[in-house]
Amino acid sequence: MRKSHRTLLATLFSLAMLFLSTATAWAGDIPHISTADLKAKMDAGEHLVLADALSPIEHDELSIKGSVNIPAAMVEGNQNLPTDKGTLLIFYCKGPKCGKSLIAAQKAVALGYTNVMIYNEGLPAWAQNKFPLEKNVEYPKVDIARLTPQQVFDMKDSIVILDIRGGKHKELGKIAGATEIVLDKLNSSYSSLPKGKKIVVVDHAAKQVVVTAKFLYMKGYTDVAVMDGGITAWLRAGLPVTK
Repeated sequence: MRKSHRTLLATLFSLAMLFLSTATAWAGDIPHISTADLKAKMDAGEHLVLADALSPIEHDELSIKGSVNIPAAMVEGNQNLPTDKGTLLIFYCKGPKCGKSLIAAQKAVALGYTNVMIYNEGLPAWAQNKFPLEKNVEYPKVDIARLTPQQVFDMKDSIVILDIRGGKHKELGKIAGATEIVLDKLNSSYSSLPKGKKIVVVDHAAKQVVVTAKFLYMKGYTDVAVMDGGITAWLRAGLPVTK
């Protein structure tokens, strides 16, 4: 093969790879919006749907005023999704360390929504700026008992361990015998829990357990506690898990 042909083929191959990588990056690159830009759009009355990707239990406790609830685990078929898939759809949750807004946004893109953004600064930044918030529910102001992983393990045969984790967090392993109800769906599934036993709520790192316990307390589950440190603390304590 002549040198000019080899050069041409090499160039075409490089261009093809560049196009492929660019297309792949574009497909997975969901743009972010800043606090200031989101506030400006909302103040201007721009047509958009601002969606809280947290669970209904968390959304009811505190949310950005005017936002709707589209939990990350319940995007497909959600009644709060706009019918026009070109509508600006912005997901948020509890800041940069919360991955639910990204998960929800990716699912929306997969469903064909073409104008999706992530408000990555999320609820903490909005609250810090003292922008409008709203509460749908006032959960009981009760002190929730906190147990160590070892205490939970020692009493595991006489309690209900409620594991509210979802998605990739379950890959760390499961506590044998635990009842699994993902937090995004607990508001419609809690009644399956017995009221004659202590319920101990477990999540990934004990960030969502207290609001969950207060929700259950409000629903009549007065013997409820949480496990400190979540499943990560359970593993650090060397306690057993199953796959």
